[in-house]
Amino acid sequence: MAVAHLDRTVTETVVGVLAGPLTRRPNRAGESVLGDVVADALQTGAKPFDLNVAALVDPSDLRADLDGKHGATLVKLTVGEALKALPLAVGSSVVRLTGDQLHQALEAQFAKHGTVMQVSSQLAYAWSGKTVDPASITIGGKVVDPAAGYVIAVSDGLRAGHKGGNPVIAAAPLITKGVTGVGGAHPGPLFDNLAAYLSTRNPLAVPALSRITRA
Repeated sequence: MAVAHLDRTVTETVVGVLAGPLTRRPNRAGESVLGDVVADALQTGAKPFDLNVAALVDPSDLRADLDGKHGATLVKLTVGEALKALPLAVGSSVVRLTGDQLHQALEAQFAKHGTVMQVSSQLAYAWSGKTVDPASITIGGKVVDPAAGYVIAVSDGLRAGHKGGNPVIAAAPLITKGVTGVGGAHPGPLFDNLAAYLSTRNPLAVPALSRITRA
Protein backbone atom coordinates (compact mmCIF):
# COMPACT_ATOMS: atom_id res chain seq x y z
CA MET A 1 0.00 0.00 0.00
CA ALA A 2 2.37 2.66 -1.20
CA VAL A 3 1.29 6.27 -0.76
CA ALA A 4 3.42 8.56 -2.89
CA HIS A 5 1.35 11.69 -2.23
CA LEU A 6 -0.89 11.49 0.79
CA ASP A 7 -4.35 12.94 0.32
CA ARG A 8 -6.18 14.04 3.44
CA THR A 9 -9.10 11.82 2.54
CA VAL A 10 -6.82 8.79 2.86
CA THR A 11 -5.57 9.45 6.38
CA GLU A 12 -8.62 7.94 8.10
CA THR A 13 -8.51 4.73 6.07
CA VAL A 14 -7.97 1.74 8.37
CA VAL A 15 -4.76 -0.03 7.38
CA GLY A 16 -5.00 -2.76 10.01
CA VAL A 17 -6.55 -3.95 13.25
CA LEU A 18 -4.42 -4.58 16.33
CA ALA A 19 -5.20 -6.71 19.37
CA GLY A 20 -3.67 -3.93 21.47
CA PRO A 21 -1.56 -0.76 21.18
CA LEU A 22 2.00 -1.06 19.90
CA THR A 23 4.41 1.17 21.79
CA ARG A 24 8.11 2.00 21.53
CA ARG A 25 8.51 1.60 25.29
CA PRO A 26 11.37 -0.88 25.78
CA ASN A 27 11.61 -3.53 28.44
CA ARG A 28 14.77 -4.02 30.50
CA ALA A 29 16.49 -5.75 27.58
CA GLY A 30 15.65 -2.92 25.16
CA GLU A 31 12.91 -4.70 23.21
CA SER A 32 9.55 -3.10 22.37
CA VAL A 33 6.32 -4.46 20.91
CA LEU A 34 6.33 -1.88 18.11
CA GLY A 35 9.93 -2.79 17.31
CA ASP A 36 9.02 -6.47 17.18
CA VAL A 37 6.11 -5.92 14.80
CA VAL A 38 7.98 -3.60 12.41
CA ALA A 39 10.95 -6.00 12.35
CA ASP A 40 8.60 -8.92 11.64
CA ALA A 41 7.00 -6.98 8.79
CA LEU A 42 10.42 -6.25 7.32
CA GLN A 43 11.50 -9.88 7.73
CA THR A 44 8.35 -11.06 5.93
CA GLY A 45 8.90 -8.64 3.06
CA ALA A 46 12.48 -9.82 2.65
CA LYS A 47 11.71 -13.56 2.59
CA PRO A 48 12.07 -13.82 -1.21
CA PHE A 49 15.80 -13.22 -0.69
CA ASP A 50 16.21 -16.08 1.79
CA LEU A 51 13.70 -18.20 3.69
CA ASN A 52 15.86 -17.88 6.80
CA VAL A 53 16.22 -14.09 6.60
CA ALA A 54 16.16 -11.99 9.78
CA ALA A 55 15.60 -8.26 10.28
CA LEU A 56 17.03 -5.45 12.41
CA VAL A 57 15.32 -2.09 12.96
CA ASP A 58 16.86 1.09 14.31
CA PRO A 59 14.60 2.30 17.17
CA SER A 60 15.15 5.87 15.98
CA ASP A 61 13.31 4.93 12.76
CA LEU A 62 10.16 4.39 14.84
CA ARG A 63 8.81 7.92 15.24
CA ALA A 64 5.60 7.38 17.24
CA ASP A 65 3.59 4.72 19.06
CA LEU A 66 0.73 2.99 17.25
CA ASP A 67 -2.19 3.56 19.60
CA GLY A 68 -4.91 3.75 16.98
CA LYS A 69 -8.58 4.14 17.72
CA HIS A 70 -9.67 1.87 20.53
CA GLY A 71 -12.81 -0.20 20.20
CA ALA A 72 -14.06 -2.57 22.86
CA THR A 73 -10.99 -4.79 22.65
CA LEU A 74 -9.30 -3.94 19.35
CA VAL A 75 -7.28 -1.03 17.99
CA LYS A 76 -8.01 0.26 14.50
CA LEU A 77 -4.88 1.68 12.90
CA THR A 78 -5.33 4.35 10.23
CA VAL A 79 -2.98 5.28 7.39
CA GLY A 80 -2.34 8.67 8.98
CA GLU A 81 -1.35 7.16 12.32
CA ALA A 82 0.87 4.55 10.71
CA LEU A 83 2.67 7.25 8.71
CA LYS A 84 3.37 9.25 11.87
CA ALA A 85 5.19 6.22 13.24
CA LEU A 86 6.78 5.17 9.94
CA PRO A 87 7.16 8.13 7.56
CA LEU A 88 7.54 7.27 3.88
CA ALA A 89 11.08 8.65 3.97
CA VAL A 90 12.17 5.77 6.22
CA GLY A 91 13.18 2.90 3.97
CA SER A 92 14.98 -0.40 4.15
CA SER A 93 17.78 -2.47 2.66
CA VAL A 94 18.90 -6.08 2.53
CA VAL A 95 22.54 -6.81 3.37
CA ARG A 96 24.73 -9.83 3.87
CA LEU A 97 26.58 -10.37 7.15
CA THR A 98 28.68 -13.24 8.40
CA GLY A 99 27.80 -14.62 11.80
CA ASP A 100 30.87 -12.87 13.21
CA GLN A 101 29.85 -9.56 11.64
CA LEU A 102 26.34 -9.93 13.08
CA HIS A 103 27.95 -10.40 16.50
CA GLN A 104 30.05 -7.26 15.92
CA ALA A 105 26.98 -5.31 14.82
CA LEU A 106 25.05 -6.31 17.93
CA GLU A 107 27.91 -5.18 20.16
CA ALA A 108 28.45 -1.98 18.15
CA GLN A 109 24.95 -0.80 19.08
CA PHE A 110 26.17 -0.17 22.63
CA ALA A 111 29.19 1.94 21.62
CA LYS A 112 27.39 5.30 21.40
CA HIS A 113 24.02 5.72 23.04
CA GLY A 114 23.20 2.18 24.02
CA THR A 115 20.01 2.08 21.96
CA VAL A 116 19.05 -1.51 21.25
CA MET A 117 18.20 -2.56 17.70
CA GLN A 118 14.81 -4.21 17.37
CA VAL A 119 14.87 -7.77 16.05
CA SER A 120 12.50 -9.97 14.07
CA SER A 121 11.13 -13.29 15.28
CA GLN A 122 13.88 -15.28 13.54
CA LEU A 123 16.62 -13.62 15.56
CA ALA A 124 17.40 -13.86 19.28
CA TYR A 125 20.39 -13.09 21.51
CA ALA A 126 21.48 -12.29 25.05
CA TRP A 127 23.60 -9.37 26.29
CA SER A 128 25.13 -8.02 29.48
CA GLY A 129 26.92 -4.70 29.96
CA LYS A 130 28.20 -3.95 26.45
CA THR A 131 28.84 -7.59 25.54
CA VAL A 132 26.78 -10.02 23.48
CA ASP A 133 27.36 -13.72 24.02
CA PRO A 134 28.04 -15.11 20.50
CA ALA A 135 26.73 -18.52 21.56
CA SER A 136 23.37 -16.88 22.32
CA ILE A 137 22.83 -15.46 18.82
CA THR A 138 20.38 -17.63 16.93
CA ILE A 139 18.61 -17.33 13.58
CA GLY A 140 15.73 -19.69 13.04
CA GLY A 141 16.53 -21.32 16.37
CA LYS A 142 20.07 -22.28 15.33
CA VAL A 143 23.24 -20.72 16.73
CA VAL A 144 24.86 -18.62 14.00
CA ASP A 145 28.06 -19.85 12.42
CA PRO A 146 30.73 -17.09 12.65
CA ALA A 147 31.98 -17.90 9.14
CA ALA A 148 28.61 -18.40 7.43
CA GLY A 149 26.78 -15.69 5.50
CA TYR A 150 23.32 -14.47 6.54
CA VAL A 151 20.74 -12.32 4.79
CA ILE A 152 19.62 -9.46 7.04
CA ALA A 153 16.96 -6.85 6.23
CA VAL A 154 17.61 -3.53 7.97
CA SER A 155 15.91 -0.15 8.35
CA ASP A 156 17.53 2.98 6.94
CA GLY A 157 18.87 4.29 10.23
CA LEU A 158 21.30 1.39 10.52
CA ARG A 159 22.88 2.19 7.13
CA ALA A 160 23.52 5.85 7.96
CA GLY A 161 27.29 5.41 8.34
CA HIS A 162 28.91 8.55 9.77
CA LYS A 163 25.47 10.00 10.50
CA GLY A 164 25.01 7.71 13.45
CA GLY A 165 24.10 4.30 12.04
CA ASN A 166 25.63 0.97 12.92
CA PRO A 167 29.17 0.94 11.40
CA VAL A 168 29.21 -2.81 10.79
CA ILE A 169 25.85 -2.79 9.01
CA ALA A 170 26.73 0.39 7.08
CA ALA A 171 29.83 -1.37 5.70
CA ALA A 172 28.06 -4.64 4.87
CA PRO A 173 27.65 -5.77 1.23
CA LEU A 174 24.32 -4.50 -0.10
CA ILE A 175 22.04 -7.07 -1.71
CA THR A 176 19.30 -4.60 -2.57
CA LYS A 177 18.01 -1.19 -1.58
CA GLY A 178 14.35 -1.36 -0.64
CA VAL A 179 12.27 -4.30 0.54
CA THR A 180 8.88 -4.96 -1.03
CA GLY A 181 6.24 -5.88 1.50
CA VAL A 182 4.54 -9.16 0.70
CA GLY A 183 1.47 -8.22 -1.30
CA GLY A 184 2.78 -4.68 -1.76
CA ALA A 185 3.51 -3.07 -5.10
CA HIS A 186 6.40 -0.76 -4.25
CA PRO A 187 9.66 -1.42 -2.40
CA GLY A 188 11.34 0.65 0.21
CA PRO A 189 9.33 2.34 2.95
CA LEU A 190 8.85 0.55 6.26
CA PHE A 191 5.25 1.76 6.03
CA ASP A 192 4.66 -0.42 2.96
CA ASN A 193 6.05 -3.47 4.70
CA LEU A 194 3.86 -2.85 7.74
CA ALA A 195 0.73 -2.28 5.63
CA ALA A 196 1.32 -5.51 3.69
CA TYR A 197 2.00 -7.40 6.91
CA LEU A 198 -1.16 -6.13 8.60
CA SER A 199 -3.28 -7.01 5.56
CA THR A 200 -2.74 -10.72 6.23
CA ARG A 201 -3.25 -10.57 10.01
CA ASN A 202 -6.61 -9.44 11.36
CA PRO A 203 -6.29 -8.67 14.15
CA LEU A 204 -2.55 -8.54 14.72
CA ALA A 205 -1.60 -10.08 18.06
CA VAL A 206 0.68 -8.05 20.32
CA PRO A 207 3.94 -10.05 20.52
CA ALA A 208 5.51 -11.19 23.77
CA LEU A 209 8.87 -9.57 24.50
CA SER A 210 11.21 -12.56 24.52
CA ARG A 211 13.69 -12.14 21.66
CA ILE A 212 16.36 -10.13 23.46
CA THR A 213 17.60 -11.23 26.87
CA ARG A 214 19.59 -9.11 29.27
CA ALA A 215 21.57 -10.83 32.00
